[in-house]
Amino acid sequence: MTFDPVWISGVFLWALALYLMFSPLALRLVGALEQQAGGWLASRKNASDLAELYASVMSIVPFILAGGLCNYLLDISMGRSWTLSVGIISCIGSGVYELGRRDGQANQD
Repeated sequence: MTFDPVWISGVFLWALALYLMFSPLALRLVGALEQQAGGWLASRKNASDLAELYASVMSIVPFILAGGLCNYLLDISMGRSWTLSVGIISCIGSGVYELGRRDGQANQD
């Protein structure tokens, strides 16, 4: 089994773009996973640290799966050469959106 670096790069670019676009959802997901992992790890010594680690790692998985789907759909619809280009554009756009969203939140408070 060989791994295609272009495909893997496209998946993670799309995952990053989706994570930035839906960052409030990602933060809620991390909180929910942290609570659930805290219950599982209640008997351990550093339960809160481990719960934070597991929650942050597991919150990335849905975005990687969605990034893979976006990359695949773009690959079959527009061709392979567009997957990285549109992924980079999506990352830049979602990063600018996230900065504007945070600035708007800071100005509201």
